[in-house]
Amino acid sequence: MMKAILFSSTMRHIRITFSLFILIAGNLSQVYCQQDIDLQLHKKESVNHKIRHYHIAGDEYFTASQNIHILAVPRSSLGIEYKIDMAWSDSLLYPTSKFGEQSDAMVAINGGFFNIAEGGSVSFLEYDDQMVSNRSWRGDTPDKKTNLDGALIILKTGKIIIEDARSSDIYLNSPKEKAVLITGPVLIRKGIQNELLDGNFVNKRHPRTCIGITQEDILLIIVDGRHLEAKGMNLHELQDFLSGLDCRDAINLDGGGSTTLWLNTETYKGVANCPSDNKNFDNKGERKVANVILLNEIRKAH
Repeated sequence: MMKAILFSSTMRHIRITFSLFILIAGNLSQVYCQQDIDLQLHKKESVNHKIRHYHIAGDEYFTASQNIHILAVPRSSLGIEYKIDMAWSDSLLYPTSKFGEQSDAMVAINGGFFNIAEGGSVSFLEYDDQMVSNRSWRGDTPDKKTNLDGALIILKTGKIIIEDARSSDIYLNSPKEKAVLITGPVLIRKGIQNELLDGNFVNKRHPRTCIGITQEDILLIIVDGRHLEAKGMNLHELQDFLSGLDCRDAINLDGGGSTTLWLNTETYKGVANCPSDNKNFDNKGERKVANVILLNEIRKAH
């Protein structure tokens, strides 16, 4: 069964924080650097008159080739002109593009983590007050640490919230949410970078998909990886990148071969990034996934 969720933002001058490792007197030290970045200098295409799509390609971040897409949607437009929504399947897997097409969305990005063999979310997912998946996470077992430590919440008012994951009973008994997806890790909360677990998932560079919230905008961010032209980021680098974008809250979604951005605009329709599953630097390597985040236009009745 496939069902259907959404986003918003604009940006000008943004400070990017990044880290370099240098050898000092035989010791490896981490040095934090800052530079002011004007995203207007990067390739920009308008999704429409308010939503902006920035494409950053090059080696100016983290001394590595990067291919980054940022969609910025004004928070003030949510629930009025646009809405964040979600599409999901509880068993079969579909490409992000198919979810987007069948939902008649403007934008689709891949969502939460899933069982690649059997389908379905591997963490709690609630939609329209119905439990889609109730697999456990740290909110139910606080003594067990996990990277799936956050909740992406779409409220029925059209707003979006990122918070530390709570018990599934709290979400199931609350009528405020349109959808709740447990994912993670939470990268930034209230402007502070969260401490991350140690391990390859965090420390190695991979393709990444994440959502950030600034004072004015919702940011949908796609970082390509596993290519010569796009190395990807580890989660510490991603935290620094998001801090540079002035995100006060940010959360990681499924990444790796799942990382996909699909657009349906007047100027472009199709996969806009370079998914890595086919090992080619093109837009043909989509992986099938269990759920996606959507940006939809609110169509007013005539």
